[in-house]
Amino acid sequence: MQLRERNRGSSPMIGLTPLIDVVFILLIFFMLASSFLDWKGFEMSVSITDGRSTSQSDVRPVTVNVDANGGLSINGETVSLSGLVPALQSGYGGSPVRLRPVNGASLQHLVDVMDALGRGGVTDVEFIE
Repeated sequence: MQLRERNRGSSPMIGLTPLIDVVFILLIFFMLASSFLDWKGFEMSVSITDGRSTSQSDVRPVTVNVDANGGLSINGETVSLSGLVPALQSGYGGSPVRLRPVNGASLQHLVDVMDALGRGGVTDVEFIE
């Protein structure tokens, strides 16, 4: 006479070997897919002002307007992105630069301008409204 059933109440065994294999395959995939490049940046002091504050130095800041289409103007004179740094260096020396987004300029255009300024050696940049 049999008092209890053999498989009653026991759960099937789940093997951990396939799970460990999948984890190692994913680990190898992500190690090969990721890049470990050394990103190089540049130092730049950026401040955000309301445009009404006055600086205490004798050097007048240069205002660079960035519009929605990516167009640039230095104190009202239109300039291209590639000609921005040479125009600032030749006409305005070491003046601080104020970036002003106008007509709904996108953040990407502002970043492009900051990148060009940083590569050109301009480190004193302010955002104004």
